[in-house]
Amino acid sequence: MAADESMLSSQIEKSLQRLLKLPLDEGKLLILTHDNPDPDCIASSAAMKFLLKEKRDIRATTAYSGIIGRAENRAMVRLLDLPMKHVSEIDFDDYRYIALIDAQPRTGNTAVPEERDVNIVIDHHPLREQTKESDFYEVAPALGATATLLTEYCRLLSLEIPKDLATALLYAIRSETQDLAREVCEVDLTAYQYLVPLSDPTKLSLIARPTLERAYYFQLAAALQSLLVGRHTAVCRLGEVNDPDFVPEMADLVGRMEDVQWTLAWGTHEDRMYFSIRTNDEQADAGAVMQKMISGLGLGGGHGMRAGGAVDLTSSSRSPAELAAMMLERFLEELGVDQKSMHPFEEGGPESD
Repeated sequence: MAADESMLSSQIEKSLQRLLKLPLDEGKLLILTHDNPDPDCIASSAAMKFLLKEKRDIRATTAYSGIIGRAENRAMVRLLDLPMKHVSEIDFDDYRYIALIDAQPRTGNTAVPEERDVNIVIDHHPLREQTKESDFYEVAPALGATATLLTEYCRLLSLEIPKDLATALLYAIRSETQDLAREVCEVDLTAYQYLVPLSDPTKLSLIARPTLERAYYFQLAAALQSLLVGRHTAVCRLGEVNDPDFVPEMADLVGRMEDVQWTLAWGTHEDRMYFSIRTNDEQADAGAVMQKMISGLGLGGGHGMRAGGAVDLTSSSRSPAELAAMMLERFLEELGVDQKSMHPFEEGGPESD
């Protein structure tokens, strides 16, 4: 094992011991995901609940905000035993402790009340300063998925992971890393290999290839018609979407187009405008691009090859069209792309950037 991988494994072991010693005996614990949870935070929050029950006899409640919109994610929750409540069903005052999984405090994408502190943070996105105020945090941006971290915790404790939970964790790592093709390290591969024999291949297949509603195809057709393309850049202008997950889904899809290195997708859902960036450049920093792009308008961040952000339309003085135009201008300017070189997809081959 390389030195960096060895240090990461040691860091995970030490953080697990700190987690097990954390005082959590003065009240109830709420485990919370980020808004519109994806497979990584769904599986990781379930694993956190399982671990604390097995090792600390703590019966936590898991909850999410927003919606579970993408068909694969709905299939995951339906087929696997992963009980979660919507935040509308809970009272935060009932809980002494709050744990954020696959998210960090004060990022604008969780339902944590402004006046509440977060006691536990477990994530794999870049560390934020506000997170350091928590009683416990383990943030490992070198990992491809938060599910990897929770899998390692369970493995180090020799816990017998239930088949449904193992399937959820395995699918989370697969989806978060694009089938181990994006931002993975040796620890991710070890966790993946550990989970394979513990998982249910039939359910895994059903989750990965769910039945899709006709409305999805109408939305997909409109998305493709909205494309702007340049030589190495593509932009997907989605308008109103049925669920926020469709924005990163389209960013992933368009990012697979031949010769495309950078992709921006955006769409509105209810009172928010969502943005996703993808890049195939392993040396790039999509998170930094997103933060510069959304500065002064909303909140966002991400990893080297992917990033996301959102703008609250109820508090913005700009219309969705004005916001979209400003974000597109900033995105292309950051990449050094002339906006005049971008053209509708149906016009034919890409022009030079």
